[in-house]
Amino acid sequence: MVRGRRISKREAAQEREAEAHEQAERARRDADARSAAERWLARKWGDTRAGLDRLSTLSRDLEKLHREEAKLLHERDELVSWLRGRGQTWVALSSRTKLSRQALMKRGVIPQ
Repeated sequence: MVRGRRISKREAAQEREAEAHEQAERARRDADARSAAERWLARKWGDTRAGLDRLSTLSRDLEKLHREEAKLLHERDELVSWLRGRGQTWVALSSRTKLSRQALMKRGVIPQ
């Protein structure tokens, strides 16, 4: 009986040790992957200052695109309202905009 407990304790200790070893190996691989990603990004953008400059440029470009998108959406919504007022069907408007009637109505297009 005592011998059986010793064996099971030894086996449990070996399993814990193997688990700890696997966990340490996973942590090492994760750290290596993060380090490789960091090196790749450093090669791509250079130093921190270059990265900040690129971030500013991207932010400005995205803001311009958002403004352009808002203008286009507004024009589309006005045009849908105008066409609807001139007797165009929801089916025709939906097929042209690739939006459902419900989606068009959510955009603020008021049916006439």
